[in-house]
Amino acid sequence: MKIDYYELLEVSHTASVDEIKKSYRKLAVKYHPDKNPGDKEAEDKFKEISHAYEILSDQTKRQQYDQFGESAFQYGAGGGGGFHDPSDIFREVFGGGFGDIFENMFGYGGSSGRGGARRGRDLEYSIKLDFLEAVKGTNKQIKVRRYETCSVCNGTGAKAGSGKITCSQCGGAGQINQTNGFFSVSRTCSKCNGVGEIIKEVCPECGGVQRKEVTKKIDVDIPPGVDTGVRLRLTGEGEAGTNGGPSGDLYVAISTGKHKFFSRRDYDLLCEIPVSFTQLVFGDEIQVPGIEKDVDLEIPSGTQSVRVFRLKNKGIKRLDGRGRGDQLVRVQVETPTHLNAQQKKILKEFDEVTGNKAAVVDNEGLVDKVKKIFQ
Repeated sequence: MKIDYYELLEVSHTASVDEIKKSYRKLAVKYHPDKNPGDKEAEDKFKEISHAYEILSDQTKRQQYDQFGESAFQYGAGGGGGFHDPSDIFREVFGGGFGDIFENMFGYGGSSGRGGARRGRDLEYSIKLDFLEAVKGTNKQIKVRRYETCSVCNGTGAKAGSGKITCSQCGGAGQINQTNGFFSVSRTCSKCNGVGEIIKEVCPECGGVQRKEVTKKIDVDIPPGVDTGVRLRLTGEGEAGTNGGPSGDLYVAISTGKHKFFSRRDYDLLCEIPVSFTQLVFGDEIQVPGIEKDVDLEIPSGTQSVRVFRLKNKGIKRLDGRGRGDQLVRVQVETPTHLNAQQKKILKEFDEVTGNKAAVVDNEGLVDKVKKIFQ
């Protein structure tokens, strides 16, 4: 079921960033998992509001969400998980001092607590699609430079056969406790970076950093309907984490080019079709190029030039999966450029009878004429 991020944070769709932050602070404290031990529902709620806050507090992400909904952030490998760790968002909003006190009161360590596990960094890759690739969907292979877990030491950072020793500074706890008045505050040990252990001999391949920089080829499935401004999230395709932490995500930022014949307005597909004067006068049934195949269009007799016809559900697929837009077709009289003697004579006679200007156009197939635009 689709989730409304504004409803999650209990704010209106026009709420300011300060209002969104204020509401998040209230809800984050209420649903914090260590204030609700053993309550899976509260833990899930905490993750949801943290995810919603991360989107709505960022102007660019918020614009993408308002236009495309959750879909702009959920396509790609792995589906819907893996934004920044909720505990990291909590610390960022409340500040390190308050976060440390809160964690000490409730025993919450998060991703940067005991054990030193840290999530890998998110990456972004920009890709430009042509108009039809964005409208119809496609698959692209991209090359990303990123840090991956060292294959020699399997991410331990230690040389094969070499063990680890307990950190002398924290005694293996990974934390240094400091008493400050009424509160006892825990800080990550600076010597072992919260791991509690120190490597005897470092891995010769990665130098003890647990990761190695490589160039990775990644297949990206582009869903139909994307447009400039959409960012597709590929869960776990960012940089590898350290000390057992999860990998970050890869964001593919989309931009699209223009088309000689089609344009778009959100999910509506727009085009202009050249027709003859007689087709408008007497009416006709023509075929109009569409996204997948030609579409039938009936022109009633007496149609005026530049009239716009709406072909229901013949437009662009919606990212949220709720159907598709419409195709809007504007008919435009094409003025002939080469007339033979008989055509000119007939037109003059018609003009004398009606007192109006008239035009005719040869009967070259409409679809053939339009297809020349694509060549």
